[in-house]
Amino acid sequence: MSYNPGHYETNGAAVDISNQKVIWHIDHVIDNHAEKNASRVSDFLQFFLWAFRTRFADQGISVKARLLFLLRTCLHPRLSLHWYAFLYHGYLRKAVQANGFLLDAIHRPFFDHQLPLPRRLGLLKNHFHLCQVFFGKVLAREILAGKAHEIAKFKGKNGEQFHLALFWGCTYKREGGLTLGLFLDGAILQCLTFSFDRYKNDVAIKVGGIQASNHHSQESIRVATKALHGIQPRLLLIDALRSLAAGVGCTSIECVAKRNHIYQAWRYKFSKNIRAEYDQLWLAAGGTPHANGNFILPLFVADKPVSSRPANKRSEYRAREGITHAMRSDITVGLQTK
Repeated sequence: MSYNPGHYETNGAAVDISNQKVIWHIDHVIDNHAEKNASRVSDFLQFFLWAFRTRFADQGISVKARLLFLLRTCLHPRLSLHWYAFLYHGYLRKAVQANGFLLDAIHRPFFDHQLPLPRRLGLLKNHFHLCQVFFGKVLAREILAGKAHEIAKFKGKNGEQFHLALFWGCTYKREGGLTLGLFLDGAILQCLTFSFDRYKNDVAIKVGGIQASNHHSQESIRVATKALHGIQPRLLLIDALRSLAAGVGCTSIECVAKRNHIYQAWRYKFSKNIRAEYDQLWLAAGGTPHANGNFILPLFVADKPVSSRPANKRSEYRAREGITHAMRSDITVGLQTK
């Protein structure tokens, strides 16, 4: 299954994106254009002034934050300005006005605290470029502005209303560029934060975190697990991510290990606490360790036949299959709705 063929706009021209090689060619052209512009002194000053005027126009940030933004830009001028050029020339230029974090993103750990700055720049650019490709620039901007894009809904054991939605959450902005949330009766239950990436002609997903809601989380998860006929919400989210990955033609899913989580970076070491046991979860989901310390999830895990289950449990497993099959089908349709 592949994502729905559509059109991608570049300089006002519509380009067919059904062939992924076309996507990468467009991206390469845009990158080269931005790089050439960023290398000229006049454009260097243009991006520099635009970034600072935009960031300093935010009355909600402190003087200290403004000075740190200036300092970090000066410490890494070339990569910072390439990021500002990408934002300035792309569909995110309008989004930056409301989300100043986009300018800061290049200066802070993202997905994996071990990522060097050049690789972080590449991941950020790839993610936001692919969001435009998969969702269109209008929906991609709306998600950044706070809109939740529903991709599936289904009912629990006693008629409980579950739905899955893609959204951007400020709380999770360093773990990834997009969050997949599981909602129970309209309230967020658990969410998984990830980013799109690419390598040559392949699409990849990088999972930077999985979190439960802070509001009565343990009791809510217990109730949800019962309503889902015993399916753990976090494992259901991983199943949903696999369906999403299939829908966009993804070839790999990499999940961050606990020791590589962004909150293990020195700047957060004493202010953030990671309670989730990431490594155990990825292993339970079929993950295998990667050389970089993270885990690679299989793109597909075959469901065991109901007939192989104990006779007194088969009705429960049939109900579980009904939920997962309905969810997967809805995701396929939901990804085509832009």
